[in-house]
Amino acid sequence: MIRMKDINKGYMLGEEKLPILKNINFSVKEGEYVAILGPSGSGKTTLMNIIGCMDVMDSGEYFLDGMAIHSTPEEDLTEVRNQKIGFIFQNYQLIPTYNVMQNITMPLIMRGMHHKEAEEACMETIKLLGLDHRLEHRPSELSGGQKQRVSIARALVGKPSILLADEPTGALDQNSGKDVLKLFRELNEMGNTIVMITHDLNVAQSAKRIVRIVDGELYE
Repeated sequence: MIRMKDINKGYMLGEEKLPILKNINFSVKEGEYVAILGPSGSGKTTLMNIIGCMDVMDSGEYFLDGMAIHSTPEEDLTEVRNQKIGFIFQNYQLIPTYNVMQNITMPLIMRGMHHKEAEEACMETIKLLGLDHRLEHRPSELSGGQKQRVSIARALVGKPSILLADEPTGALDQNSGKDVLKLFRELNEMGNTIVMITHDLNVAQSAKRIVRIVDGELYE
C-alpha cells in the first residue's frame, strides 16, 4: 500500500539546508496497522505530511496504492488526498457550523457525489461508530471522544486506501483515548490499513507494528 525508497527532505535555514528526513525506506502492506513513534523534532510530522501528500520530498520514490506520488504534479495531489487517504487529526478539524452529517459527507460532496448518495454512505459509516443518534448535533455539543469518532467516520466514509492518524488520542482523556484505540483495532480487523503517528509508546503499542523515527532516520 505504501512503498518509500530513499526519501530525503530538508528546509532552508538562512543559507543552509537543514536535513529533516534522511534516506527513509518504509513500506506498509495492505491491511497493516503501523505506528510511527518519535519525539518532538524527530521528523515524524514531516514524514506524515509526505505520506499524506501534503508536502513533497526533495528526492526519493514514493508509491501509494501503486501510484507514483514522486512523479505526480503537485496540483494533482489534492485529488489523491481526497480519494486515497482518510485523515484523522489530534484536534479533529471539524467545521463548527456543520452538524455531524454535514461534516462526514463533506469529502464526498467535494468529490462531486450527489447529496443523497453521500448521506446514505454517511449513515452506513456512522452506525458502525455508534453515533447515528447524533447526526443533527454540531461539534460544540459533542464530547472529545464523540468528536474524534466523527473525525474517524469522515476519514472512513470515502473508503480510502489508508487511514492516516496524527496523534489521534492527544486531545482525549484516558478512557476516551482507550476507546479510540480499541476502535482502530476493530477497523484494522475489518481490513482497513492504518498508519498512526505518535510520540506516546503506550499509544504506539496498540498497533501491530512499530517503527521509530529519531533525528530523521527510521528504525524498525
